[in-house]
Amino acid sequence: MLTNTNLMEFTKIAGIQVPVYKNSNSSLVYPSNLVETDTTLKNLRNILYPVIENQPVLLVGDAGVGKNALIYYINAKRNHPTLRYSFNEDTLPEDLIGSYRLLMSGNGFEWINGPIVNAIASGYTFVADEMNLCSPNVIKRFATVYESNYIDLMEGDGTRIEGKEGFSFIGTQNPSEGFEGRKPLPFDITKNFSTVFVDPYPPDEILFILKKLYPELTESLLQICIRVTLATERKVLNNELGKGDLEKYHFNIRTLKKVCERLNAFNCNDKYVVYRELSNLYVEPFRKEEDKNSQLELIRTELQYSDKEISHSVKMFVEGNKLYCNDKSIHTEENISKKILSEIPVTEKILTFMEKVVTGIQMGENILIEFGEEDDPNFLMSLITNISGLRLSHVNLCKGIHTSDILGALKPVSQSKVEWVDGPLTKGIREGGTIVITALEAAGAELVEKLNMLTDDAKAITLPPESGETSPIHLKEDSRVYAFKMFRKTKSVPTISRAFRNRFTPVLFPALEDEKSLKEILQFYIPDDTLSGLMTVFHTKIKTLSQKRVIGSGNLNPYLFGLSNLLKWKDHIVKYNSPDSIAEIVV
Repeated sequence: MLTNTNLMEFTKIAGIQVPVYKNSNSSLVYPSNLVETDTTLKNLRNILYPVIENQPVLLVGDAGVGKNALIYYINAKRNHPTLRYSFNEDTLPEDLIGSYRLLMSGNGFEWINGPIVNAIASGYTFVADEMNLCSPNVIKRFATVYESNYIDLMEGDGTRIEGKEGFSFIGTQNPSEGFEGRKPLPFDITKNFSTVFVDPYPPDEILFILKKLYPELTESLLQICIRVTLATERKVLNNELGKGDLEKYHFNIRTLKKVCERLNAFNCNDKYVVYRELSNLYVEPFRKEEDKNSQLELIRTELQYSDKEISHSVKMFVEGNKLYCNDKSIHTEENISKKILSEIPVTEKILTFMEKVVTGIQMGENILIEFGEEDDPNFLMSLITNISGLRLSHVNLCKGIHTSDILGALKPVSQSKVEWVDGPLTKGIREGGTIVITALEAAGAELVEKLNMLTDDAKAITLPPESGETSPIHLKEDSRVYAFKMFRKTKSVPTISRAFRNRFTPVLFPALEDEKSLKEILQFYIPDDTLSGLMTVFHTKIKTLSQKRVIGSGNLNPYLFGLSNLLKWKDHIVKYNSPDSIAEIVV
């Protein structure tokens, strides 16, 4: 309970007097642009009453309803620090409580508090993000925190740390439906929390929020965006969209903010621009033609836009340290970009694909490149990831990989010395630039969800105590996160949750397996029209025969022939033949 209330400062939030505590760490106070509506005020009151009574709170709500945003808003109003930790299957007690760390001199050890102990001792708000991704048996290590407001450092010197005035424990939980790797927390844990179900915003409040955030956009345009979003989400929930994709989709206010940011950046008075950006965000994520056509029809109907009005070509060029792509431009390194563009066939389909990528880069969005089994994303990897000219950091995921493999761990650096060594993700965050995460689907949702805080508005991640870092490390302003993910083929294959997908802008790898595209690509490397034509016909023919099981019928799985096979064949011809002898090959 609160003490010395007569000496304490207060601020009013949602009509409630909330105490303000002295804060010595402003870096942990996150700015918030939350708009107060009736639903916002209701959610704020439901959270504030137990918080000021020093009760732990569990926020339950769908992705994008603003669970963390509500906490950031409350703490921004009262200038109070927030320590947020993203839970996952790998989370262990020492990650949150702390551990011993070898002194740099090698002469002894020192105890380093974990984030929950720092929050308890300093009187901060601790947010256990996606708490239900962690094993309940691990959560029970903190039972004294949410039951009695203290923790005993059994892993350390046994000291009991009482919750300092201002400390509060807040957990968040997405529902199990549609979220990979999530199970509801058991009652013997949740009974200790004041559970608050965070209500989503009704359409009229969404309009009010968007009008406050984007006053430059007309009300009629905002209403169109809202109707498209709600209709798309409704069709997803009714299994009318994405059926058979084996992926989970989600369209919410986060998607709406993204489309509004784009319309603000480009010419929203041009109906084609509105059509283009709505298509990029509400059509592009879907793989099947019937889904795409259904979404295009929805957008055309809303915009009263006919097929005859749609005409689009993409021009991309480098001038100085700028790369221009129609009405978009991003910073680049001229020499690097010109070299990349001179080495890769930029066909019409590739240009259309790159326009979507460049848009995401300019808008500072996280980009998710999705591709099929027969596609070859490595073919365009340098074009996608190097075009901005920023430093590259690669994080390659796989099955069995652990959080410590990508964040870092204590490792021997010599025969007698052990130090913290940054993993590839941590190194990339510190250095800035572009972070490329490959095989996103391979690691499983439990590890991937560790990146929640990095890929949302916080743009930060909390390292384990042995790193010596007591505050989250933040992405640099120019940093971007790209992820590459293969389409899910069966339910037994892991994938990402719709909550995590919602933090990215999906861009589908271009379909380059038609004869026209294949021949255009080959002619870039082998200008001889006859040879490139014959190679394309042969590749297409053998691929069709393998799909029909005319060849490989005795095998359990059919042979697969994708773009990578054709490119390897091309490499062989170019490497072992001079331009003159290539003509002889044709003869």
